[in-house]
Amino acid sequence: MYIILILADFARLTSEGFQRFKYPVITLNEEQARKDLVDVARLSYSRDYICGTEGNFSVRLDAETLLTTPRGVCKGSLTVSDLVVTNLDGHLTANGQMTSRLPSTELPMHLAVYRLRPDVRAVVHAHPTTAVAFTVAGKSLTRCLLPEAILALGNIPVAPYATPSTQEVPDSIEACVRENNVVMLDHHGALCYADTIWDAFYLLETLEHHAKTFLIAELLGGAKPLQKGAVEKLFDICSIYGMKVPANSAELLKGDRVSHNSTFINPVTNKSAPANSNHTSMQGSNSGLLKDKIDNLKNKLDTMKNG
Repeated sequence: MYIILILADFARLTSEGFQRFKYPVITLNEEQARKDLVDVARLSYSRDYICGTEGNFSVRLDAETLLTTPRGVCKGSLTVSDLVVTNLDGHLTANGQMTSRLPSTELPMHLAVYRLRPDVRAVVHAHPTTAVAFTVAGKSLTRCLLPEAILALGNIPVAPYATPSTQEVPDSIEACVRENNVVMLDHHGALCYADTIWDAFYLLETLEHHAKTFLIAELLGGAKPLQKGAVEKLFDICSIYGMKVPANSAELLKGDRVSHNSTFINPVTNKSAPANSNHTSMQGSNSGLLKDKIDNLKNKLDTMKNG
């Protein structure tokens, strides 16, 4: 039994060592990193992705140190001097000890991401209202609705609920981190990570935009996902956007995450047609109907205005 455990530990360490060799950590300019991190934190606050003293952000400066937000500070008024520097164990470095600030109690979650994903250089943790509401309602956000969100976010797993600021949180995300760049924390928040702090923020922004669109579509009668073939075609051409097929792309094509319907629903008539039919001519033949609807709406508005 002990031999098996030793071999398993050796395999893990060998794998992590290979990953570090594969993704060498280039030292960042700390002054610029501080500015970028503060800008992202303030922007997250102004966009209502966090409130009060919520949220925590970090940047990996080099192979040994992290720059991170302190605990108990509103990110809307954060300054570059508020940030703290720690090692990869989460302890303040000699430079970090020059401030009275302490790192966020959620820093172990960031450390878990850096350990499991050597390619990651920045982590953003926030509480975007709409996206978090989906976890509170027990609803999955993984649905192929918007091309940009499909490619940027990929599958969006939900880590099981864990008590904030405890070891439960990093333990809860272990199974999700390796093949995903965005993880929802059940009844808690969102975790986004990337090569730069700005790219991690853009994932957060895209996540909340996707969640809002999903919610509004549901309120309007139900979100209709893209057809499986359309998503596969998107994967084929994503390189023209400078993007890659999500590592978890296979998960996106399962079940109700895509439409397996072979028909196209015309938005004007709400009638179906074969998926490979000429949608342009179909829409063109109904352009008069759409124009009539618009004219009727204008007439009603004019009547209300004059009345």
